Amino acid sequence: MTTETAKPKPPEEKPPPGNRTFRLAQRTWWLPWVLGAATVAVAVVIATDVFTPDEPAGWDQVRLPVAEHQVVYTVTGAGKSPEIKYVIDGVNGTETVVNGDLPWRKEFTLKVGPGLGVVQVLAANNETAESIGCTVSVDGNVVHQASSRGAGTQVSCSSVIRPASR
Repeated sequence: MTTETAKPKPPEEKPPPGNRTFRLAQRTWWLPWVLGAATVAVAVVIATDVFTPDEPAGWDQVRLPVAEHQVVYTVTGAGKSPEIKYVIDGVNGTETVVNGDLPWRKEFTLKVGPGLGVVQVLAANNETAESIGCTVSVDGNVVHQASSRGAGTQVSCSSVIRPASR
């Protein structure tokens, strides 16, 4: 049986008081660099916010598409239509013709842009006519045509116009 005796630990030496500051500086050498980098980052963000214009560069040169189109609405049939309703501004402004003579025609210039424009005509047939029809033309091209048979029926023609669809 062997027994080992524990060896006593040598007494720990305390560093002299001046050496303690030196050791702290050695362990935290990176702290001034981190503080300096954070200061520079904050300064860059503030300078960018102060000196950046409100609008992106060249914004005054951006032109959104706007175009003028020739629109023709026609309603065909016999006699009078109790009501013809049509879009006049490409969005939701409408006009109504009450007891309009058929055939009926409306021609106008429509400014569309920068969003889409809508062209639409709706018409009702009288109680004695056999059929009613409508046509929407944009820039000389028929974009929608429809007809309805029977007394008292209705017909509708519509289309969407892009600003630069010429």
